[in-house]
Amino acid sequence: MTVADRRGTDETMHFLVMTTFAALTSTVLAAITNEAETTRERCLYGLRTFGAFVGVGLVISWLFYFLP
Repeated sequence: MTVADRRGTDETMHFLVMTTFAALTSTVLAAITNEAETTRERCLYGLRTFGAFVGVGLVISWLFYFLP
């Protein structure tokens, strides 16, 4: 297997690890936050946090793609 054949697999695995980290971290942050009082507010906070983690990760990886 050449490096070109493995490239997609490595990127997929990195994205999977990033989303897993984002899901676990946002779940913990939603559980311990003082900003949300109801379960619905905690769920929305967790979803916003998850989206922020994944969004920022994708933007940073896109910017780093152009660096040598």
